[in-house]
Amino acid sequence: MTAIQKAIETVGGQTALAENLGVKQAHVWNWLWRNKRAPAKYIRQISKATNGSVSESDLLRDHEQQAIKD
Repeated sequence: MTAIQKAIETVGGQTALAENLGVKQAHVWNWLWRNKRAPAKYIRQISKATNGSVSESDLLRDHEQQAIKD
């Protein structure tokens, strides 16, 4: 499971995370299914939205994993 998947589940779904971040649900969907990671500029906010259940390091690991695949 990627960190963005865990964050979405922890917060209560894509819509809940999107509302928390001030973005559209479609953005969160793209992060989950297309990019497999959240944009770096949202990492701190996502970690806060999960009350630290998903750490910034976890979210950054998604970036590292994607870089390896590219």
